[in-house]
Amino acid sequence: MTKERIGKELAKVRKQLADLQAKEKDLDAQRQMAEDAESMKIIKKYKISPEKLALLNKVSEREMLQILEKREKESREDEEKSNS
Repeated sequence: MTKERIGKELAKVRKQLADLQAKEKDLDAQRQMAEDAESMKIIKKYKISPEKLALLNKVSEREMLQILEKREKESREDEEKSNS
């Protein structure tokens, strides 16, 4: 292959990559919109108020923090056992 032909092929591949990255970004946005729409359907179906959603979010955050703290504690205990 000549240098010019390699350069053209490389430019073609880069263009394809850019097109695929743009398509990936668009598909990710579409997926997120679909997930959001699905969530909104559930919220409307069960008539969940914004206040209840905020409360659920706080509860979820608290539960996640408790789980992380528990895992960290278990990890420290495991390290102490292995060092003994």
